[in-house]
Amino acid sequence: MTENLSNDNEKLETPQEMAEIASASAKTPFASTRKLQRARELVRTLAVAQTNAALYPVTHPLVAQSIEELVAAVEGLGEFGFEDVTVNIYKGTLFVENQVFPEESVTYRKTIQDLLGRGISALTFLEGFAPEEATALVNLLGNEKIRDIDAAQLFLEQNGVERLTVAETTALENEDADAEGREVKARAKEHYDKGVVAMRDVETQAKLGKVFEVEPLQGVVSGLLDNLFQDPAAVLGLTAIKGHDDYTLNHSINVCILSVSLGAALGLDAESLKSLGLSALLYDLGKVRIPEDILNKQGPLTNDEWRIVKSHAEEGASLLKRIQLIDQMPMVVAFEHHQRHDMQGYPNEQSAQTEQHLFSKIVALCDAYDAMTTRRPFRREIRPDKALAVLMQGRGKAYDPSLTKALVAMLGIYPMGAVIKLEDGSTGVVYRVNNDDLLHPRVKVLADASGRWLDDPGIVDLRIMDTTTGVHAHSISECLPAAEAGVDDVWQYL
Repeated sequence: MTENLSNDNEKLETPQEMAEIASASAKTPFASTRKLQRARELVRTLAVAQTNAALYPVTHPLVAQSIEELVAAVEGLGEFGFEDVTVNIYKGTLFVENQVFPEESVTYRKTIQDLLGRGISALTFLEGFAPEEATALVNLLGNEKIRDIDAAQLFLEQNGVERLTVAETTALENEDADAEGREVKARAKEHYDKGVVAMRDVETQAKLGKVFEVEPLQGVVSGLLDNLFQDPAAVLGLTAIKGHDDYTLNHSINVCILSVSLGAALGLDAESLKSLGLSALLYDLGKVRIPEDILNKQGPLTNDEWRIVKSHAEEGASLLKRIQLIDQMPMVVAFEHHQRHDMQGYPNEQSAQTEQHLFSKIVALCDAYDAMTTRRPFRREIRPDKALAVLMQGRGKAYDPSLTKALVAMLGIYPMGAVIKLEDGSTGVVYRVNNDDLLHPRVKVLADASGRWLDDPGIVDLRIMDTTTGVHAHSISECLPAAEAGVDDVWQYL
């Protein structure tokens, strides 16, 4: 049972406000302001060099100056550790590496068209990019005879260009990576299922008062981490699995996945992640001591019932103390996970402790999110976007502010598995979050505007711009409960 975390009388941030607050925590190639400025400078100098070369002879001072600025822009990114940097054009929209630049996609439309007109969708600038190579590039863009990638590559080769490569497809169109992702997804699901079985055994043993083994749980955490390091999205997508018959078991695995994913995003090392993962599996173990009729009660709890529910934190710590784990963190997290960031929760006995442990804060946050977004017999689930807004509302009080923003940055404003309706009336599921643009994820469209389900759902990247209007080609109009949209198993679409 999870406390009512939302106060409908309090104003929640809009999706736009949440994205602005959380974006600083997002992990993107150009996360810092200075890196972002350097990436923008690269795009600007490329467009200016091309424009000047089209207006003046290559010997003109303005052309020479713009070529020097283009080389300096590449060198500037090198100072931040970029040995190479790729400008990608994906469906008419401009990216540097995998970060979208929507305004530049409109402003530098002519440069984009000229690149595409020569079969070029990606330009990779290598360390040591020289002025003569920049000159060759602007000459290439001004050469009307070059109409395909082979001719473009031959032109650069003939002009001795070695530290610039061009390609017909971008890094955003990697079918091999998609195939590898499907394999990781399948392996991650195996570990998820093993986790449910292992947690069921632990729960059974704990209810009988027997000492249980944690090695199977440690194996599950290690397996999930192996998959997480290969493809974070494939593992995070597992949290879309909502087992209504085995809520407690599925909830524990989901909280574990969310916690280690957030821990990895925060930069925790492998050993710390293993400890955090085990803690996230066992933090609610004390609920085996709470009668089922109280845990699943549909109406409000009496004062005595609420006292019994709150005892699960101390009961869980006591159970974990009995098995004498070398790692004490599961016991600490079990005891602390309801104490809140402001220490106004429970258990509230006085001690020298002034705040929760980092792991307890992470698990509390992930516990609340998964609980809110899961349908229970006594209540409907809260939409993922609304659940994140509720967590943001509680930052500084129930939840650590920095961790809350980091969770939103990781999950996106519309997390993986969220069922959404687009502005044209079509229905889809969020397939992947774009960390560079939290408001515009990649969506798998399941049904058209008339409600007809599609035999072959396609993926739409909502970052893509309509360069003729200067706005995004598609946008999310609302988020829907999966059951209301007729989607029984969200995970299958991820």
